[in-house]
Amino acid sequence: MLAIARYSLKGPFHASTVVGVLAILSLFIPLISVLGGAIVGLIILTQGLLPGARALLISLVGITVVSYIVTQSAALGITIGLVQWVPMVILAEILRRTRSMSFTLVAGMGLALVAVLAQYLFWPDIDKVWAEYLQQMFQGVEQQGMDMDQLQDGMQGLVRWMVIVLVGVMYSTFIGTLMASRWFQAKIADSAGFREEFYSIKLGQGAAAVALLFVALSLIVKQDWLLAVLVVMLTTFLYQGLALAHSWSKHRKKTGWLVLLYVMMVIFPQVLGAIALLGVVDNWVDFRKKWQSIPSKIDE
Repeated sequence: MLAIARYSLKGPFHASTVVGVLAILSLFIPLISVLGGAIVGLIILTQGLLPGARALLISLVGITVVSYIVTQSAALGITIGLVQWVPMVILAEILRRTRSMSFTLVAGMGLALVAVLAQYLFWPDIDKVWAEYLQQMFQGVEQQGMDMDQLQDGMQGLVRWMVIVLVGVMYSTFIGTLMASRWFQAKIADSAGFREEFYSIKLGQGAAAVALLFVALSLIVKQDWLLAVLVVMLTTFLYQGLALAHSWSKHRKKTGWLVLLYVMMVIFPQVLGAIALLGVVDNWVDFRKKWQSIPSKIDE
């Protein structure tokens, strides 16, 4: 992947070719969109907004043409391209201008919260779209002896939570992709800048206080949009919690337990919430400052 990143920085043609090919491949293999987004972010971080926009425009034409040939729908290609790239363009430009991963996370959280409100205001029936899609997936289960009433109840609960976490999951994906862009930039420059920026993420007491307010509100007022807002906020503070975990691991020279932590995050969703709340509390406790006065294991 690093070789692809280096190739994309050789010139406008190289950048457009790489982003375009990855965008076309993402029509068939969705996970490739993450690599494509990371290359977009890298171009903007290293060369500025205009070269990035130029590469995107050329690539958007390519993905639209291929989408029309394959699916007879040009709108699908345009939509996929915009959904993949517009958030990355905004986040990468914020990071390029501010040179602050912490500020970028808070700014991105604000944009994601606007997206949540827009979702519930202008697309209130999105749950029906998901429900119809799931019903099509399970069309043949009645003939297999499954209880359709239980299946319907289960699908309703699943659809509800899919809608609640939708923006949070997308936002987390874009932030992870942006961090991949910054990692590419640091590796190509042979710099430790990304690691230092990641270890020092701190979102501030103001943002943390708002997050705690929404935790309280979501417990008192039972509204799905409040839960969706809370998911976005905790997703943001999850990165501060992970920065704490990595910083402590480096300080104590204990890297193996990070693997266990990530495994637990995948298996137990509650671990994600605990790490996010740890990130919230850190804005007042400042754990990393306390660790500076404690000898690291390598010095013992």
